[in-house]
Amino acid sequence: MERRKLGESGLSISQIALGTWAMGGTVEDWGNVDDRESIAAIHQAIDLGVNLIDTAPIYGFGHGEEIVGKAIHGRRHEVLVATQCGLLFPRSRDQLPPRCLSRESVFRECEQSLRRLRVDVIDLYQCSLPDPNTPIRETMDALTTLLHQQKIRAIGVSNFSCEEIAAAREFAPVHSLQLPFSMLQRRAADDLLPYCAEHRMAALAYGPLARGLLTGKFQPLDRPVGIRARDPDFLGGRFRRNLCVVDGLKVIAAEYGKTVTQLVMNWTAATPGVTALIVGAKRPSQVIENVGGVGWTITSQDRARIDRLLEGTELDS
Repeated sequence: MERRKLGESGLSISQIALGTWAMGGTVEDWGNVDDRESIAAIHQAIDLGVNLIDTAPIYGFGHGEEIVGKAIHGRRHEVLVATQCGLLFPRSRDQLPPRCLSRESVFRECEQSLRRLRVDVIDLYQCSLPDPNTPIRETMDALTTLLHQQKIRAIGVSNFSCEEIAAAREFAPVHSLQLPFSMLQRRAADDLLPYCAEHRMAALAYGPLARGLLTGKFQPLDRPVGIRARDPDFLGGRFRRNLCVVDGLKVIAAEYGKTVTQLVMNWTAATPGVTALIVGAKRPSQVIENVGGVGWTITSQDRARIDRLLEGTELDS
């Protein structure tokens, strides 16, 4: 699988990265998850050339990191591990995870993640979200200290605006940005992706399959549950319109002998400025399909067809 630079960190990452939110998530959010299947999925990803495994403490309150730690035992030399800091565990299910990027909290979270992952160094350590209550200089100083202590190898941010990234870069190197980007959520192409390219940062696009909406497995009468039930893309007329887009994509995918999932991933990975896609999976079969989304090319004519479809012009014809 093609490898691309993780900004100016000196690290190289696979074009597809494995996301582990569902592996660590709750039944209420993601349905049933089998830890053995999750570990098998991670092994399958590594076997197919995926070298970046992305996780976070908030995924199952540490369970996601523990699964990754078990899976990479004996195979550490084959993978880069990315995790996050800045979202603390809520005290109750009704509470949102508190944000905290204070110096002490960053250090404490890093030690906890190292223990759960069973590693000596975290390859990419990312701020989950901006923390309005902590000066960015304090956060970046803490991350720089961890870099010098060789507890982390690269610094990343997630869900930061261009202005917030610029502020962070005044005090430390920022090697990557994790940002939402998919066929249904393309705003980053206007600002964040060009910004990353200009400043030689890696852009790690999460949610390229729009929580499964772009895989073709949903029907108009379906009533999404769990985390999808709160997603506007799965509601009302917007949901029906999105399914019409998927139907159009299926036609194009069939012409290539690919699944709609693979077509969507190929289009997204080839978007200018995108370094890698973070794609979730719960079982090996999903990993195999996801990896089949790269290594081939959509023609410029078909990219134009897809663009027209996304703009709604083909839906009206």
